[in-house]
Amino acid sequence: MIFGSLGDMVIKLSLGMYIYSILAISIGIRYRDLKFIYSARLASYFGTFLLLLSTITLVLGFVSHDYSIQYVADHSSNTMPYIYTWIAFYSGNEGSLLFISTCLSILLFLFIQNKKLNDNSINFSHLFILLFQIFLLISTSVLANPFTEASNIVKDGQGINPLLLHFGMFVHPPVQMLGLTAVVLPFSIVIGSLCAKNENLNLNSLRVWALATWIILTIGLALGSWWAYTILGWGGYWAWDPVENSSLMPWLIMTAFIHSIMVQQKRNMFKGWNLFLIIFAFFMAQMGMFINRGGPVPSVHSFGSSSLGWTFLLFMFISTTFSFMFFIYRYRFLTSVNHVQSILSRESLILVQNVLFLSVAIITLMGTIYPVFIKSIEDEQIYVGREFYDLVNAPILLLIMIILSIAPFVPWKNANMASYINKKIIVLVIAVLLAILNSWIISGHYWVTISLVVLYFSSIQIFIELYKIFKASFNKFKNLKNVLGKFLNILYSNLSRYGGFISHTGILLVMLGIAGTSFMGIEKDFALKPGESGTLKNYQFTYMKTDITQNFDHTNIKAIMQIEKNGKSLGQYTTSKSYYPKFDMNSTKAGILNFGLEDFYFSQSVIAEDNSAVFEVKINPLVSLIWTGAFVVVVGAIISVFPVYKKKDKLKVK
Repeated sequence: MIFGSLGDMVIKLSLGMYIYSILAISIGIRYRDLKFIYSARLASYFGTFLLLLSTITLVLGFVSHDYSIQYVADHSSNTMPYIYTWIAFYSGNEGSLLFISTCLSILLFLFIQNKKLNDNSINFSHLFILLFQIFLLISTSVLANPFTEASNIVKDGQGINPLLLHFGMFVHPPVQMLGLTAVVLPFSIVIGSLCAKNENLNLNSLRVWALATWIILTIGLALGSWWAYTILGWGGYWAWDPVENSSLMPWLIMTAFIHSIMVQQKRNMFKGWNLFLIIFAFFMAQMGMFINRGGPVPSVHSFGSSSLGWTFLLFMFISTTFSFMFFIYRYRFLTSVNHVQSILSRESLILVQNVLFLSVAIITLMGTIYPVFIKSIEDEQIYVGREFYDLVNAPILLLIMIILSIAPFVPWKNANMASYINKKIIVLVIAVLLAILNSWIISGHYWVTISLVVLYFSSIQIFIELYKIFKASFNKFKNLKNVLGKFLNILYSNLSRYGGFISHTGILLVMLGIAGTSFMGIEKDFALKPGESGTLKNYQFTYMKTDITQNFDHTNIKAIMQIEKNGKSLGQYTTSKSYYPKFDMNSTKAGILNFGLEDFYFSQSVIAEDNSAVFEVKINPLVSLIWTGAFVVVVGAIISVFPVYKKKDKLKVK
């Protein structure tokens, strides 16, 4: 029980450190005493160390099979490979809360590093982060302690959830939880700046932390969709599941926020709007934590039924109410120097885009919580399916795509409508022709054609802008070495803009992939006996046999399929379904053949006693663009997050 006692003591010590830090920083701000501010920061540093120590302690509990700790007994076993210890650590409510608290402590450590002690904007932000941290630690130490002593010490543990035995689970859950937690940082920066009467909101720091948070959320969403596609047997990457939605909603709002912050930096506008967005993003992040913590919203992703969710709901209500009251109180002080001057301006299009992102988030929220209201009123369990989300959100997402392809190339302040159309009409015509040609080659749906038009329209404009810069450099220097040096120097001096180009292109690729799979995909169920064949489009597949393997904790049923494409043999591939009697749970691993822009997907759903089986077979065109696009998005965002202090090159580009 040494690990349990040590871990419990360390968590409570960290809670004490953070409580002291709050008291010290409050006194330091009130009396302008830097010694207390310094003391508060040291206490926060020590709190980070203690939480890292508690994390190590719990990991050691798993490694040593210390079943005197109830959490270890519930989420591991003697036969669990050590490699899955990391997954087991955060696979339940208790461990995930400790993980979130530790992540927040590290983020806080990074945030207050090398910051001036007399900067009250930072000090107030520090205070608000601490308040959230104390809520997490009270929940961890009192309501969901991962070091609780087991009432009966067993010889072997329950084992790990079989659905988590996937490579993606080493990364997806922790990244997703880190993303939802990281929203606290930009929120606290904004609120702290306003408390310190700094209306500029520490924009440089805010932009970096907002982009970093957005990057983490993006990676989490991409990994989650990949996991669902490959392991859950859904045949898809997105099911509009409540937990999926809870990750998407803050991502949508943070997307709007990072664009709106750019407008505030460039044009000193949208101050009140930005405050509203970050409060709403914080609310959405807490909603995600509430749903994940076992709230009343049913989901295959949640940690299970738990009263802990209601604790998060209460905190969400209190913090959101306070935040919006503060928003109303401070709104009159958030006066923008400039205003929207033209419908056709970059700031105007960004505002419209923000409203559209907000609309998708609200629609998704309504669809997610609607079943809860119906359940509470009529005691009837309903489910809002993807048909609703696709019908309502798809047109809005299309408008967002169009704006994403236009906004970066529209001037600030205003643009002449007639002149702009005349300049872009040739680009549009070329984009339409290329899209029609491509769509004809791949037999694309009209939604795919529209997506291609938007992608080509944006890509051509990026190419034209880069060409203008290169041409201006060449006209000035004539020497290729100097031209390339000047060209790269200009790009380097504006990484934010060109990183944004890359991210926008990535998002358009994702949208194209979604359009391809949604409107061009083919699926059909086949009931086959060994030796029987089926055909779908240009693929022929023959069900060869079934191999059944009895393992110590599960039964694995593997179906072997011979695949041909256009009469050419591609070899034998497998799909498998494993049954875990201890969990009364099935785990499916699909067979996926990737052909660049097309996947052949098959999975087994039913195996009869005579080895006859029902197979779900799909052809998913352009699906690989979803993850390729997500990678491009992240690369562009990482480029954008790096601040460049070098003075921008004044080379004139016509």
